[in-house]
Amino acid sequence: MSKAKQISVIGIFSALATVLMLLEIPVPQLVGFKYDGSEIATLIVGLMIGPWAGILTEIIKDLLYFAIRGTDIVGLMMNLAAGIIFVGTASMIYFKQKTKMRAIMSLIVASILTTVGMALLNLVVYPPYLHVSYAFILQNYLWIIVLFNLFKTVVDSVVVFVVYKKISAFFKIGSWEKKRIMEEKYESKNLPR
Repeated sequence: MSKAKQISVIGIFSALATVLMLLEIPVPQLVGFKYDGSEIATLIVGLMIGPWAGILTEIIKDLLYFAIRGTDIVGLMMNLAAGIIFVGTASMIYFKQKTKMRAIMSLIVASILTTVGMALLNLVVYPPYLHVSYAFILQNYLWIIVLFNLFKTVVDSVVVFVVYKKISAFFKIGSWEKKRIMEEKYESKNLPR
């Protein structure tokens, strides 16, 4: 994929990810937590182009979201951290060998690492930020944070696993060129004159 096409894909998916982030869905059983499918778009870019592109798309998405909503910077940075762990891990593992089993493995490992990483990061960041004790976060919120991140990464993983091949085939010009060349060969050899 050419550099120009990579930039275009990153731009398109950054915009899509921002829109998906704006369409937050409250999680009924987890008060204060909202699901957004923005990592679906950033993960697709990471799997298609590489980890650096997925992480760049994640950063652009969060900057655009901040410009639109002007939200709490700590919450936004936590979202960015979760996205970087999830997208970076999954795309780094998958990009080395693009197979279906590798994709499944990358999504599982990324989901686990994101869940654990965000639990630890929440333990470090939120007690001083909210002026509460570490014990309070451990007793009252850690299980909610773990459940939410596991839920979000599993939903994102399933959606990406289902749609990735069709979307990546659409954006890969190389496959279109191969198809055109094959059609030209077919037409020139098999059509009566």
